[in-house]
Amino acid sequence: MIRKIGVLGISLLCFTAITSCEKDFSEVGTNIITNDKFETGEILLDVEITPIDLQNVQADNINASISDYWLGVYNNPNGKKIEASIVSQLGYISGLKTQENVVDGDTIFNLDKVILKLPYQATAKTSGGVTSYKLDSILGDPNTAVDIQVLQNETFLNTLDPLDPTKKNSFFSDAEYLGNTVLNENSTPYSFKPKASDTIFKFNRIDRSISLANTTTYEDTLRVYNAQGANIPFLAIPLDLTTMKSIFWDEFENTSFSSKDDFDEYFKGVKIIAFGNNGAMAPFNLASTPTPSVDFYYTKSVLEAGNVKDTIQSKYTFPLSGIRNSIYKMSPIAMQSTANKFVIQGTAGSSAEIKILDNAKVQELKANNWLINDASLTFYVDQTINTEANIIPQQLFLYQNKDNGAGEITPTHVSDAYNETGTFGGRLILAEDEIPEKYTFRITNYITNLLAGEDGFTTEPLVLKVYNPTDFPTTNSTGGVNTNVKTYNWNPRAVTLLDGSETANGTKRAVLKISYSKEK
Repeated sequence: MIRKIGVLGISLLCFTAITSCEKDFSEVGTNIITNDKFETGEILLDVEITPIDLQNVQADNINASISDYWLGVYNNPNGKKIEASIVSQLGYISGLKTQENVVDGDTIFNLDKVILKLPYQATAKTSGGVTSYKLDSILGDPNTAVDIQVLQNETFLNTLDPLDPTKKNSFFSDAEYLGNTVLNENSTPYSFKPKASDTIFKFNRIDRSISLANTTTYEDTLRVYNAQGANIPFLAIPLDLTTMKSIFWDEFENTSFSSKDDFDEYFKGVKIIAFGNNGAMAPFNLASTPTPSVDFYYTKSVLEAGNVKDTIQSKYTFPLSGIRNSIYKMSPIAMQSTANKFVIQGTAGSSAEIKILDNAKVQELKANNWLINDASLTFYVDQTINTEANIIPQQLFLYQNKDNGAGEITPTHVSDAYNETGTFGGRLILAEDEIPEKYTFRITNYITNLLAGEDGFTTEPLVLKVYNPTDFPTTNSTGGVNTNVKTYNWNPRAVTLLDGSETANGTKRAVLKISYSKEK
């Protein structure tokens, strides 16, 4: 049943004063309106919402440019708990030359420290000539430690599909990777608490300037600098010296490092695994500068007549590059939403199927011969749960699951996403008190063409999800619009929304609003 909320009779001035406007104002049935008297109104149509529990999302960098790789644990009581981890190949370096305690002419190389280094995404603030930092997008409780275990990856990461080498490969967020060799220092999990004050890392080195037999140490300091020369915060995880010497350092001059292909086959990468019940997650941009890397710090001792003449500190840097993937281990929602609410969560969280019109309703609306002025779909935030705007999604996205004719469903862009990009919407709207209020999508183009019976416009369900930067339509090789929606998502935020029950949610229920004009 269509419920008419209100009808306001007005004269549309552009039709009484400028007769040419008639050419641009068509009925749903495509007939030209010749009467210059119209009345306008709007109707609210109920929507049917079905939550979708996601199992995985595409998370590799083979088919898309990924901006954020999350690391840590985020236990959102109103969403799934996320244990976010990273797997990555290491970049290849040619011409490596060193073996511990082996004389190379009059120079001896000694490995001092191996560190996995991940620069944070941070915003600088300067006050009184002093620069401090605030870490960007930290979710959860940074005062609760998360265990991080670094393991050797033993699954070969290939850009090509092993079953069909003519196609690109893909890795999803729940992919499993072989390898149990622990690389952490002393095989002990690293205690991860993201802090903006972590702008230095101190470690001990043996003082080899006296003699090679000396065992006394001195403290060295590691800093990371950005392109402007500023010392920025970073995560430093020390790796086990004995293990890294055995599988890396001692192999530098062997065939395992003779070419990139040999290296990729020999050392398939690292797994940076986060686990725990609570804590915080931080995003890392693995394609940024300064480069995330595994660094081998060593000392070169120059000998003369058996005595140390000079010592030189240096390092080899293996960037986290090549194929990378995010791993999202998701746990069920601890606190299930009450009736008439549903959760939208990014990564491998949850989305929702939105049924707005069936074929019978389309025919009913079409029979009215209305002129569709505007159509919008609004979802209200549950303000009893979501009171902080900065920790929920800043934008949601709407697309359509369409039958591709081969018995499969293809995620497809709603026409407004590419025809009316500037007004499509989906951004979080705040109330006057800055509390999250709602998300609204304008789907006028879709509704108008659906009622007009245009080819390609169907009543198949829409899908609501957390917005990801890869979501908006792109141009294909022929200059047309690529209407397929990519299955990536690396935004871990969650929001609880009110469903379409008028009894439970009143004027804040999820609803499709259609504004129209018709002849008097």
